[in-house]
Amino acid sequence: MSSRPTVATTRHRSPVVTEALAAAALTLFTITVALGFSRVFAGWEFARTLVVVAIVAHLAGALLRLARVPFVVAVPLTIAVVIWTISWIFYRDTFGLGLPNSETWSRFRLDLDLVGERFRTEVAPVPFLQGWDVLAALGVGLVAVLADTFAFRAFARAEALVPGGVLFVFISALGTDRSRVAATALLVGVGVLAAIALRVHHAPNDVPTIGRTRGSAARLAVPGVVAMVAVVAAGSAVIGPRIPGAGAEAIYDTTNGTGGGRTTVLSPLVDIRSRLTNRSDTELFVVESTADAYWRSSTLAEFDGRRWELPERPLRSTGDPLGSSPEGSVEIRQRITVTSLGGALVPAAADPIQASPVDRDGADLRYNPDSSTLVQTGDELASGDAFEIVSAAPRFAAEQLRTATSTDAGDPIYLELPDSFPQLARDTAAEITAGAATPYDVALTLQQWMRTEFRYSLEIQEGHGNNEIESFLLNRVGYCEQFAGTYAAMMRSLGFPSRVAVGFTPGLSEGDGRYSVLGKNAHAWPEIWFDQYGWVPFEPTPGRGAPGAENYTGVPQQQDDTPVDAGAGGGPGDDGGPAPTTVPPTTVVTDDALDGTPIPTTAPGTAGGTDGDVPDLGSLIPDDEGGATPASVAAEEPGVQVPWRALALVLFLGLLATVPAVVRRFRRRPTGPQVDQLARLWTRATTSLTDVGVTTPTEATPAEVARLVGEGFPTAARPIEALAGVVTEVTYGPAGPARLSDDGSYGTTVLGNCGVWTKQIEKAVTDSMPIVARLKRYSTRWT
Repeated sequence: MSSRPTVATTRHRSPVVTEALAAAALTLFTITVALGFSRVFAGWEFARTLVVVAIVAHLAGALLRLARVPFVVAVPLTIAVVIWTISWIFYRDTFGLGLPNSETWSRFRLDLDLVGERFRTEVAPVPFLQGWDVLAALGVGLVAVLADTFAFRAFARAEALVPGGVLFVFISALGTDRSRVAATALLVGVGVLAAIALRVHHAPNDVPTIGRTRGSAARLAVPGVVAMVAVVAAGSAVIGPRIPGAGAEAIYDTTNGTGGGRTTVLSPLVDIRSRLTNRSDTELFVVESTADAYWRSSTLAEFDGRRWELPERPLRSTGDPLGSSPEGSVEIRQRITVTSLGGALVPAAADPIQASPVDRDGADLRYNPDSSTLVQTGDELASGDAFEIVSAAPRFAAEQLRTATSTDAGDPIYLELPDSFPQLARDTAAEITAGAATPYDVALTLQQWMRTEFRYSLEIQEGHGNNEIESFLLNRVGYCEQFAGTYAAMMRSLGFPSRVAVGFTPGLSEGDGRYSVLGKNAHAWPEIWFDQYGWVPFEPTPGRGAPGAENYTGVPQQQDDTPVDAGAGGGPGDDGGPAPTTVPPTTVVTDDALDGTPIPTTAPGTAGGTDGDVPDLGSLIPDDEGGATPASVAAEEPGVQVPWRALALVLFLGLLATVPAVVRRFRRRPTGPQVDQLARLWTRATTSLTDVGVTTPTEATPAEVARLVGEGFPTAARPIEALAGVVTEVTYGPAGPARLSDDGSYGTTVLGNCGVWTKQIEKAVTDSMPIVARLKRYSTRWT
């Protein structure tokens, strides 16, 4: 019998089967990550979309591997497939010949910009639409591409689960407690299953051994894996919630500090969904009035393309009359009693002509006629604060307004629009009102178009800037913030002065002229200037109608009249919840119209009072993202805009391109018994030679392999001969495996020299190939 030394191989499994199982397990892991979005979105409508994206991404990767498409082509191609899929799901109506076009990318950019603007202030759960859906799909798609690339292009095992794990932790940190334990246990269990499947797949199919082959315990693998997954998942579900600190408060509070305590003042525009939730039936104040009305807190004239807000205007004392009753107006006497409103703005029917605080020492009520805003400048509003107000509520008729002009409101600010105002809004406004003959007809036509062609919904992205206006017009769904802001801006684009009013609908009538105004009654509406009559409110929001305005708007009095459920939180403001917290900053400016007497003011959150002049209106109201107002910061000059998103994408793709090389180097570190390391070096060398057409029979001895290489590729003859000699000595020489520990030349070990010879062979192969073939060789190594 022949006893020649050989490098034997032991076959364990079909690589096609193990790869399919590993790919299925990894896909299941990504789907589990996608289901983790249940902590961010309400309901389960998101699941189908995100699962489809996950499956498509992994399937694209598998098909490209099956076609042996190189890494440098396959990864960008997979990303393209994912983006096409997401675009088709959300923007298929913009496609031409099955491909996205400029409108698709415009809508895509718009949705992402919407999310970018509101990410810091949004509170879960959010609706699965208008940007949040696209962002979630992109996240799942990216996780799938990264996981697939790491697992099958860079031979990663558990490392392939890192992208999905990071996304899962991120959405868990921002989300609610919904399905917390179940989602985490499922993720851990499926993660263990995927890691084992990848490890089995990446265990060499042809395991090189020197000498006798080892036995296999494969028959025990399947039940072992199942048992391990079950134990780990059960342990996560049972032990996880009992770990100290598991039920503690979040490290990062994503509720914007609105989890409890008193409800606070309306922000300059009803930023309905951003901060306060579960307060829709909270009573904010009570009105005892001779007539019902919209209780207006303020009006906003300044629009910069991002938000409507208050310009800087001086406040004056309410000790003197605030105005007079114009002809045709109705006098409304009110007593406003605060229960949990807070803040500084005092709501009242339009337009106040007298106002005073009731029985409160140190309270000082001020007024700005330009915006019809009543402001308490002492301590913030507190439960029990009361104000007596007389308003001259104007009453208009369609015949009067139809003969009126609308040109000059006394300040150019009411016509100003930013250069960035969407052309879509300008064109739409002109098209819709093309047949209207008078300013009143224009206003009424635009109002009726919005009321009939648009749908009212609180399940929408909040905001009222340029991006939100464009999205609102494209999707035709929104709530009062979008209706009022878009209507006013479109009227300006047509040359008519406009502003946005914020306040509350009448509230729950308790009889005898008493109204309980709840958080869900928060509302916003536009007002248009008519030269002969002043500011006239219109109502483009479906389901809402101002008292006393039916004669000219054609809209009966309407509001949210759903029954109060004291035990239910409900949704947030705009007749679905109160508006967000507004905390006045301490910066004030002098009112030259007053006598300059210092008035004590106390900023919320500070101890004691601070002496200062009567504050300007703009300095009292911060913007809706917590930034400083125009009164407290200097205007910033536009600078060079650094494309951080583009730079981050380039950096990410660059890092991604290095992953195969990094993982390859990690995998090639000397590990395990020395005889196994030698076997791996021999396999590397002989596999590398196949790239230059040198193949050797599997039954050939090391010496025969070296002879064949010398004949077919002389450049590598010397290192392959040296390496073959060591393999032969280790297998049948008197020293055996101990030969690998002997010192070789220059004090290095024999095994170290074998590594050098292997690299020399690989380098000789690479140097003999043209540049294109080298790139292909590098990329196909990871298919």
